[in-house]
Amino acid sequence: MNLTSLTFLLFCIITLFFYFIVPKKIQWYVLLIASTIFIFYGNLTKFTFLEVLLVLLASYFGARKIDSEKGKKRTYYLLGSIGVILGILFLLKYTNLLLVTFNHLFNLFKVKYKFKLITRNSPIGISYYSLIMIGYLIDVYRGGCKAEKNIFKVALFMYYFPIIPSGPFTRYNDMKKELYEPHKFNYDALCSGLVRCLWGLFKIFVISQRISIFVNTVYGDLVTYNGFFTVIAALLFTLQLYTNFSGSIDIIMGVSEIMGINLPENFNAPFLSRTITELWRNWHITLGAWLKDYIFYPLLKSNFMQSLNKKYRKKIGRKKAKKIPLYLSMLIMWILIGVWHGGTYNFIIATGLLQFIYIFLEDVLAPVMDKINRKLKINPYRKTYRLFQMIRTYVLFSFSLIFFRAPSIKKAIDIIKSIFVWNPWVLTDNSTLFKAGLNIHNFRVLIIAIIVLFIIEKRIKKGNVRKQLFRQNIVVRWALIYMLILSIIVFGCYGVGFDPASFIYRQF
Repeated sequence: MNLTSLTFLLFCIITLFFYFIVPKKIQWYVLLIASTIFIFYGNLTKFTFLEVLLVLLASYFGARKIDSEKGKKRTYYLLGSIGVILGILFLLKYTNLLLVTFNHLFNLFKVKYKFKLITRNSPIGISYYSLIMIGYLIDVYRGGCKAEKNIFKVALFMYYFPIIPSGPFTRYNDMKKELYEPHKFNYDALCSGLVRCLWGLFKIFVISQRISIFVNTVYGDLVTYNGFFTVIAALLFTLQLYTNFSGSIDIIMGVSEIMGINLPENFNAPFLSRTITELWRNWHITLGAWLKDYIFYPLLKSNFMQSLNKKYRKKIGRKKAKKIPLYLSMLIMWILIGVWHGGTYNFIIATGLLQFIYIFLEDVLAPVMDKINRKLKINPYRKTYRLFQMIRTYVLFSFSLIFFRAPSIKKAIDIIKSIFVWNPWVLTDNSTLFKAGLNIHNFRVLIIAIIVLFIIEKRIKKGNVRKQLFRQNIVVRWALIYMLILSIIVFGCYGVGFDPASFIYRQF
C-alpha cells in the first residue's frame, strides 16, 4: 500500500473515521488493527507473518525478562533477544550480500562454484522496526524505560502504520503517550496535517517524479547521454532522493498530526548545510540519533577504545591519541549506515565509506583550511563564502550518491567515467538537452518548483511555516493552499512511466 495511492487515502479516511468515533480509551486498538492490516496488505504469507511475529515475541519477552532479572542474566536476555532480531534481519536482507562476497572470493581463487542469490522479498519496513525494537530492548536494559506488559501495545509501537514505509525512528518513552493516550478531534490539527501532506505530495509528484524521468533516461543510455548530461543527472538525483524521501515523511507526519500523534522530525533543510557533517545532522535525523546512542557512543566509551587511547597517548600525544578511538568508532558507525541502506557494496560505499572519508577529511583539514582562509584574507562568515560551502557540500554529496543510484559498483564507475566527456554545448543547444526525457516546459516547471522548495526550506529552518500560513487572513491562506493543490494536479507527473511503488527509501 503506497503512501501516494488512492488505496492509502481511503485507508486513512476509514482509519480516522473509526479512530475518532470509538471511545477514547480504545482508540489505540483502531491504530493496532489498521497497522496490522497495513503491514500485511498484499504480503500476507506464512513467512511474513512468522518473521513479524518472531521479532515481536523476541522484543516483548526479552524486555520483560530484562526488566525482571538481575545481574548477568539481564545481559544474556538482551543479547539473545537482539540476536534473534538481527538474525531475522540478516537472513532476509543481507544473505545475498554474503553470497555475493563468497562468489567474488571464488572468482578470485578460480573456484568454479557459485551460490545462487535469493529472490524472496523481505517484509515492508523490516529495517525500521528491527532497529526500533533493538533500541527499545537497550532502553529497558539501561533503565531508561520500563518493559511494557501489554503485548498488543508493544505490537503497535513496533509497526505503527505511518512509519513503516520510511520511518522516522521512534523511542518507546516518547511514543507511549502519543500512541496509547486518547486524542480528541482537532480542526486545526486536521488543516495543518493536510497541508503537510499536500507539501509532501508536491515534492513527490512535481519534483521527484519529474527528475526521475530525466535521470532514468540519462543513466539508461550513457553512450548517448554523457558528459554534462551525467553531471546534471547526478546533481538532480540528489534532489530526487531528498524530495522522494522527505515528501513521504511529510505525508507520514501529516497523517499522524491529524490523529494528534507527534513524531520526531527527520529533516531540517539539509541542503543549507555548509559541511557534510552538518548535512548529516539534518538528513535522516532519527537514524543518526539512533546510531549515535546505541552504536557510536557505546563503542567510543568501550574498554577496547579507551585502551587504544591510553596505548598511543605517550607515542603521539594526548590530542592525537583521542582521535584514534573517535575515528575508528566513526568508521564502524558509517559502515553500519551503509549496510543498513542496502545489502550491496555500492550502498556501503555511497552512504558509508565515502561519508566517513568526507567527515574525516573535514576534521583533519580544518586547521589547514583556516590557515588558507587567513592567508587569502577570506572571511568565512560572508554570505558568498557560505554559499560556496553549501554548493561544495551538495556536489560532494551528489558524487557519493552516484554509487547509491547505480545498481552496481561497475555501473557507478561507468557513470563517473562518462562525466569526463567534454560536451558543454548541450547546455545551450535546446534540441539536445530537452530530448533526454524532459522538454523545455518541464524543465521550466522543475526549476520553478526547486526555487519554491528552497524558499520554503529556508523558512522552515527559521520557524513553523504552517503556523505562519494559518496566521494569514482567510483569503491569502486559502489562495496559497489552492495554489498548492492546483500545482500538484496540473504539474504533477503521473501517467505512463509513473510507478507509485517507487519510494526509494521503501526498500530499507
